[in-house]
Amino acid sequence: MIPYPTDHDDPGAATAPGRARAAVDPVLRACLHTLPDAVRVVCAYQLGWGDRTGAPTGRGTGAGRAIGPALVLAAVRAVGGREEAALPAAAAVELVHQSTLLHAGVTGRAPGARRRPPTRAVFGTTGAGAAGDAMAALAVRLVAGRPGAVTLLCDRLIELCGARAARHAAVPAAALPGPGALFGLACALGGIHAGAPPRVTAALDTFGRAMGTATAPTPTPRPTPLTRLTPTAPPTPATRLTPVAPSAPSTPSPPPTPPTPPTPPAPSAPATGTRPPARARHTATAGPGSPLEQLVRALPGPGEVAELAALYRLITRTEP
Repeated sequence: MIPYPTDHDDPGAATAPGRARAAVDPVLRACLHTLPDAVRVVCAYQLGWGDRTGAPTGRGTGAGRAIGPALVLAAVRAVGGREEAALPAAAAVELVHQSTLLHAGVTGRAPGARRRPPTRAVFGTTGAGAAGDAMAALAVRLVAGRPGAVTLLCDRLIELCGARAARHAAVPAAALPGPGALFGLACALGGIHAGAPPRVTAALDTFGRAMGTATAPTPTPRPTPLTRLTPTAPPTPATRLTPVAPSAPSTPSPPPTPPTPPTPPAPSAPATGTRPPARARHTATAGPGSPLEQLVRALPGPGEVAELAALYRLITRTEP
C-alpha cells in the first residue's frame, strides 16, 4: 500500500487552492481584457472582480475555491513538469468551471460577497449565457497550442452540456452535474502540459473523476405532488360498525407429529488420482486498486503524488 501523507505531514494542502488562484488570476484578467465590454462586465461580476456597472470591487482574487487550477498544477508536478507551462491550462479549467456555473444559474461566491445577487438575476439569462459562452471559448483559446488538450477540453465541454440538458429534461430541480468531469479534466490537462504519455494522462483523468464521484452528494428523491396531495381513504362505517359473529367452539386438533430427520448420505471414497476442488484464490476476484495506486503504477518513473493525495483528502475527507 502507498503511505498516504496526513494533513500534519503536508500542511500546504489546505493553502494549495489559494496559491493556485493567485497564480492563475493574472492569466484570467488578461483573457477578460480581450472580450467586448458588455461581456467583460458580466464575466468580471461572476469572478468577483467588478460590480454590475463594471467598477472594480477592490478584491485582488476571484471568486471560488480554485480547486480545478490547484489540481492542474499538482498533476504537473506529479509527473515532473514545469508549473509555468501549465498556467494557461489551469486558467482554462477555471473558465470552464465558471462557464458551467453561469449556464446553470449559479454564482461563484467570493469571500465578503455572499450577499451579491446571482449573475443571472443582475444581467438576465441572455447576459449570463453570453458570458458563459465567452468563457468556454477563452478556455479553448488558452490550450490551442496543444491539439490533445483542445480535443480533451472540447469533449469535456460537450459532456457537461449533455449533463445539463439531461438534468433539465428529467427534473428541473435535480442536482447539478457532479464535479468528476471537471476534476478529471484538470488532472488530465496537467499531464498533457507536462508532456506525460497518454497512459499517464488517462490515469490522471481517472483519478480526478474518482475524486469528483467521492464529493458528489447522493440525490434525495422528492415526493411527487400526487403523493403529497392524495389523502388516504377513511374506513367506511360498515367496516367500523359491523360486529363479528362469534364462531362455534371447535374440537381441538391433535398435536402435529414431529418430522423425521433426514438420514445423512454415507461418505463416498474419493476416486483414485483425484483431489477435491481447491478454493478460489482471493486475488483472482480482487478488483483493481485505489485510483492513486493506479496512477502510481502508470507513472513511467518516480512521481510526486503526495500533493494529489493530500488534495484528494482535503476535498473528499476520505483516503484516495
